[in-house]
Amino acid sequence: MYSDADDSCAVRFAALLALDHSRREPWGSRHGQAFAAFALQHPATHAESLDRAWAVLTRIYVDGERPKRVFERLVSQRGGMPPEWNTPPRPGERIAAPSLTIADLGAFDASEYAERLDAWCRASLAAWGAHVSRE
Repeated sequence: MYSDADDSCAVRFAALLALDHSRREPWGSRHGQAFAAFALQHPATHAESLDRAWAVLTRIYVDGERPKRVFERLVSQRGGMPPEWNTPPRPGERIAAPSLTIADLGAFDASEYAERLDAWCRASLAAWGAHVSRE
């Protein structure tokens, strides 16, 4: 998957987190989506975050809710799930390998990042069996 021995999902995710935490756009406002996609693609590493990752990406990419609203609601619950979210339960395991990974995002170029992140998030959900719109 990686041509360079020093490259990996973890290395790329660390680089992406640095951009997210810089609070610059287009990365800063999309940190939650990036983390959720990564968590769903690395379930053993992020087991404690899987249900929240599933819920937020489902709210955004299946239900069509605005990301800002989704994360505001989640934060207001202090780690719990908003009671009004009728998100289907996350399946016990992925049904397929993701069709797109962090490796496919390239160098996180600002001009293409939002579109590529959306594709990554959709692929992460679809790998768990979600019926995701391709908008």
